[in-house]
Amino acid sequence: MHGLLVAMMNPPADEDAFNAWYDEDHVPLRLGVPGFLSGRRYRAAEGGDGPRYLALYDLSSVEVLRSDAYQRLWREQSEREKAMLASIPFTDRRVCEAVLDGPERTQDPPFQLIVCMTPPAGAEDDFVTWYREEHIPMLLAVPGWRRARLFRQVEGSGPAFMAVHELETADVFDLPEHQAAISTPWRQRIRSSVLRYERNLFALWRPMPKSPQYETERLVGA
Repeated sequence: MHGLLVAMMNPPADEDAFNAWYDEDHVPLRLGVPGFLSGRRYRAAEGGDGPRYLALYDLSSVEVLRSDAYQRLWREQSEREKAMLASIPFTDRRVCEAVLDGPERTQDPPFQLIVCMTPPAGAEDDFVTWYREEHIPMLLAVPGWRRARLFRQVEGSGPAFMAVHELETADVFDLPEHQAAISTPWRQRIRSSVLRYERNLFALWRPMPKSPQYETERLVGA
């Protein structure tokens, strides 16, 4: 079952140095770990108090994070990495496991919409069924809505579920198809009952290289 490593951050005062470290060192090192399929970086597309940067790493499974190759990255940090990690004022790291994996990955989506929710105890199955049977199909009918996936958090302090949506443009929210998707009785019932809710929109920072495993998994339909 595929996994997702999510890191949301606010940068230190030297934002240029932060981005150079992340793009030149941090992401490439992780893409060299077996089981890391892709790494993408995004920057907040809306104002507000939410995190300013997002990094998404597709994983062959969450077990990748327990591998010696990944653990070695933390044991053998460079001085640059140690200094930069110590300077970051806010980091929210979450590990998620796929519940509804959606269609094939798309190439560097311009926007990522991250929606996180915790349904009431005992309502998890209804929540997942709504996503599978109504919400995702309706969203994928919205022009410009490339992909929609649902994950369950297995590590982190966020809500229980994370939906990850790949968008062509932020204008999708103004389309009648989107308004229809968020106006159904089932959606209103789900939304009014959740215990925690987060919504953040991010724009592509810059394309990142794919790992050698990315193309292999794509070709076999993983």
